[in-house]
Amino acid sequence: MTAIEAARAIPEPQLPPATAPHDGPPPPRSWSDKDPVAAARLSAARAAVSTLAESLNLPQENLVSPEAVRRVCWTPPADPTPEAIAAALSGLGARPWQVELVSPVVAGAFTESRRTVPARPAEHRGTGSPTVE
Repeated sequence: MTAIEAARAIPEPQLPPATAPHDGPPPPRSWSDKDPVAAARLSAARAAVSTLAESLNLPQENLVSPEAVRRVCWTPPADPTPEAIAAALSGLGARPWQVELVSPVVAGAFTESRRTVPARPAEHRGTGSPTVE
């Protein structure tokens, strides 16, 4: 039996999934359609982190993982204080020095984003339940 014949003989349930499961936020390009409030948070947080990175003469991705920023922006703490943002970033693997520098900046960006995009009821990302962010 050849390798191809052997592979074809494997029952469908025993085959690996065609795509890997995704546990993070959607691609940022779709945020404005899915959750405009989260999109505003991300835009403000990216700008704030970029400004901080430039002032420290560090590459932005060394200051904090872009993935961590996206995750915190997509699923923010209920009360996005610097302490809550710090806990979220720590939970996502940011180092203590990164958390100390970035948390207040991201929290400030969240506050600023609330001024530019008013909170409104929205269907919460596929759960069918209305939420207010």
